[in-house]
Amino acid sequence: MLGYTRNHLLGLLAAIVTVMANASLLLMYFIPAPPSQFLIATGRSHQIYEGIGDQYREILARSHVDLDIRLTNGAQDNIRLLNDRNSGIKVGFVQGGISSHAESPDLRSLGRINYQVYWIFTKATDTSGDLRQLRGKRVALGPEGSGQRPMTEKILAVSGVNSEHTTLLASIRSGSGQPAQ
Repeated sequence: MLGYTRNHLLGLLAAIVTVMANASLLLMYFIPAPPSQFLIATGRSHQIYEGIGDQYREILARSHVDLDIRLTNGAQDNIRLLNDRNSGIKVGFVQGGISSHAESPDLRSLGRINYQVYWIFTKATDTSGDLRQLRGKRVALGPEGSGQRPMTEKILAVSGVNSEHTTLLASIRSGSGQPAQ
């Protein structure tokens, strides 16, 4: 035919298979497949981030990915776990503004999933219309470890309200009606 023998064709086939096998091994090493199981840090039990984590678990299960949910005290705990390479946490829910690039240089945001709504509850007889009027009062900011507290402290600080002249409380009501610490 063209001067090629069966041995030439077998040698060419062996060379092609060898090149493809080496290329596949290099790609698997340098560009590994996504994990089929990982751990996500959400928040407290029966709170919104746990529910969102459950929704992600259902969605990822359709693609045969197992998602384990770790309940935490909230965004600050999630940041701590994400920054700790030994925690096993690769994904976590965190409110925007809790951390910065300087504090967590290895973390990346994939985007927002919702907007944080802030509510201010006061006594019916209190006619406060300005955050500055909270100076000198007792203000509950949310539990330690959650994202509510540092974000609320930042918002209040803009209005001149801080722990120097205002009692900032960390307790919230638990399901039992008793304050949680």
